[in-house]
Amino acid sequence: MQRKKSKFWLFVFSFMPGAGQMYMGFMKMGISLMFIFIAMIAVISYFNLGFLTAFPFVIYFYSFFHAHNLGSMDDLAFNAVEDSYLFGLDSLGDMEYLKEKLTGKNKKIVAAALVVIGVMMLWHAVFDLLFDIFGWDAQYLRVVYFFMRDDLPRFLVGIIIIWIGVVMIRGKKVDSGIEEEHIFTQPSDTEVRGIPEIERSATENSHGMEE
Repeated sequence: MQRKKSKFWLFVFSFMPGAGQMYMGFMKMGISLMFIFIAMIAVISYFNLGFLTAFPFVIYFYSFFHAHNLGSMDDLAFNAVEDSYLFGLDSLGDMEYLKEKLTGKNKKIVAAALVVIGVMMLWHAVFDLLFDIFGWDAQYLRVVYFFMRDDLPRFLVGIIIIWIGVVMIRGKKVDSGIEEEHIFTQPSDTEVRGIPEIERSATENSHGMEE
């Protein structure tokens, strides 16, 4: 049952992602946060995906402040909060829902993320095997390893940043060009309203000349 409890114990439990929500009776929210937090740490640790380290911290602080925001609500707003799974966990078994969400840009983003994670996992597995065979004394192998671990990601991030900047600049130029063309070619309301009057005047003048 959802109800407010001791703020002291809420503060204590909120240090564990999801526990503060569970303490107040929001079991689905608490399970979602706890599961995502622990799953991220397990995946990052097992597969040595150091570049994903920031995500568990985000979930941790989100859970901490989310619990305190719930606890600081007035009774009316607190009772109106619906306990539901977060991050779409309630739809994991609904294949039709997942197909609907994984379309267009969302599908490309998920696919790109999976490719990057897969490459990182394969990279760590291959180099662990090579170091087991040749040892850490292999100079060229160490050079390649640290280059791919430290320098290559910075290089790729730099290229992505430059590409985003170029796309934004080109997009701005295209937009400004369209606006200028629109300004110079689109007739104003006064011109549109004046066309019938001009045509009528020209018709009257031609009849007068004929007479």
